[in-house]
Amino acid sequence: RDLNKSLLVKALEERRARAPATLAEKQLQEEMEIMRTIEKQRAALKGVQELAQGVEYTRTLSTGWKPPLRIRQMTQNERNMVREKYHIIVEGVDAPPPVTSFKDLKLPAEVVDYLRTRGITRPTPIQVQGLPVALSGRDMVGVAFTGSGKTLTFALPMVMLALQDELTMPLEPGEGPVGLCLCPSRELANQTFEVVGGLMDALRPPQHPALRRALIIGGVDGREQTEPIQRFGVHVAVATPGRLK
Repeated sequence: RDLNKSLLVKALEERRARAPATLAEKQLQEEMEIMRTIEKQRAALKGVQELAQGVEYTRTLSTGWKPPLRIRQMTQNERNMVREKYHIIVEGVDAPPPVTSFKDLKLPAEVVDYLRTRGITRPTPIQVQGLPVALSGRDMVGVAFTGSGKTLTFALPMVMLALQDELTMPLEPGEGPVGLCLCPSRELANQTFEVVGGLMDALRPPQHPALRRALIIGGVDGREQTEPIQRFGVHVAVATPGRLK
């Protein structure tokens, strides 16, 4: 009878025989596969020399940002209640507490006013957790639906860090960027560049130092894109991988 079975049928039978017997075992298997994928991604972020030398990064980026004391003093149960309210799932060690208002993020008044003019009056779920994580200098992988505010979640902390660096030690010609955003397409790079530009333009002199950005994409003269970097230095660069290389 086995001789009459196709290879496809035999493969299906073998897969069923290897399948987990219970739902718990199946869930465990899926979680182990996710962890293996994460480890591969971590290795991909390192250079060849770092991998060869076994370099491990254990310190987070120091930004000096902290949420208000009353938020830092929230119990773990209170933090989880906020996350449940906004349908936020968090994995990791010692994640910063969620922050549900831009005021509590200690943003400059000009930025809050700019967001208000754009119809953005309160953080979206990805921003409630993602902004505190990024502003704290922690690594993060954020997953959310299209149109949920992911771009602002990484663009705003980038601009704030650029502002902090410029106040501490102004960029010289040829220096930068402080923040780099890689986009898979020119269209997405242009959209991201507009978001970054709007935030930077809200922080205008004389109240704040001038912040500069660069768009590095294909289809444009490369000399025009690199000249501002050489002449003035840039704080944030938005690029596509091909042109950046």
